[in-house]
Amino acid sequence: MNEVTLNASSKDLSEYFNKMKENGKEHGFDVIFWGNPWGVVESYTFVVTSDKSLDKYVEWRGAWSQAAQKAKLPRYLTESNTVIVTAF
Repeated sequence: MNEVTLNASSKDLSEYFNKMKENGKEHGFDVIFWGNPWGVVESYTFVVTSDKSLDKYVEWRGAWSQAAQKAKLPRYLTESNTVIVTAF
């Protein structure tokens, strides 16, 4: 896997997350917003909404990882956690 890029511009990140959003929609996930978290190890945080299962989310994340590698996109995400929120 390619090395993590830590010097991305806002434009670079916007383009990356826009591509992620497009890919997510293909798999039934809508990336609502993304940004820099503070006080945690994760490099970026993004929020998605969907009526798909957690298994489908994991499938999408793998598909996105492969698509990003195939497109030779820079690697911006270093650490990750998944937090599931069920809205009523």
